[in-house]
Amino acid sequence: MKTSTSLPAKPLLESTESEVGGLRAIRWPEPVWLGLGILGLSGVLLGNPAVTSWKTLDKRADFTLERNNIQISQPPRWIPGDLVREVLAHCDFPQRISLLDQEVTRELHDAFALNPWVERVHSVRKTYPPRIEIDLSYRRPLALVTIDSGEFMVDESGVVLPPPRNLLIESANYPRIEGIRTAPGLIGQPWADSLVAHATALATVLEPYWKELQLTAIVAPRTGPRSDSLDDGVFELRTVDGSRILWGHPPDSDHPGTLPTQTRLQRLRDYASRLGPFGPQHGSQLIDLRPLGEISRRPIVAGGPPLHLRETPLPAGNDF
Repeated sequence: MKTSTSLPAKPLLESTESEVGGLRAIRWPEPVWLGLGILGLSGVLLGNPAVTSWKTLDKRADFTLERNNIQISQPPRWIPGDLVREVLAHCDFPQRISLLDQEVTRELHDAFALNPWVERVHSVRKTYPPRIEIDLSYRRPLALVTIDSGEFMVDESGVVLPPPRNLLIESANYPRIEGIRTAPGLIGQPWADSLVAHATALATVLEPYWKELQLTAIVAPRTGPRSDSLDDGVFELRTVDGSRILWGHPPDSDHPGTLPTQTRLQRLRDYASRLGPFGPQHGSQLIDLRPLGEISRRPIVAGGPPLHLRETPLPAGNDF
């Protein structure tokens, strides 16, 4: 999901823009160029090196700004700290940035693009009076992937994110992904496991209904999909009462016999609507959303043998 907000209104005297190497570069308005021309001509006629020195002009307060005063698209609430300070702290930018520095737009673009919370840098704009505006889209935390070494936040593309603000307080609000057996890799990079990508695609579909359906986890399969089997590569959902919901293959799967994602989602919502929310009043159930006819269910008996897909086909008599 892209998150971007409008930047504040631009000053009356501002630069227009032109594309240079795919980035925004400053083109000064005519009054500024006229002033610079007069200033340079005066320096030539008067022989004043202090006036003619571009380097001196480069340091003047009316052509520079404090680096922490750079304006960016409003970060969403889940991004902790001061993003501008965090990005610039890892770069070799001077305390005051000159608008006449021809490399600063590219350097700022590259610096913000490296931050794991930034999904895309749309533009870097320099305007006069001194101002730098950066238009950004941000990554949104979607789900927590639980593995033996801990929990790791990912976005809808499976990119590993730093812990968001108030994670300890809001962790219960995020879908959880279980059954992943690989390590996450670097923060800001996609998790190099196709199961994570499939699970986040499923989490994106289910997230708006997560609380309504009282889900607790998405469980990745232990085996990959096979065209000659309906039971390999199957994702499960877990609920608050310990029920197991056989979701099937991930969204947009072209596996033979797989029902459309929205059909399975509607089946699950209809089930919860007709029988009420999952809870101890119903007991744990094994619910299969995959049959071409009606969905089916059977009780999970406490202390009984484990239910395996191949060993416990759901009887037609339990259809509803």
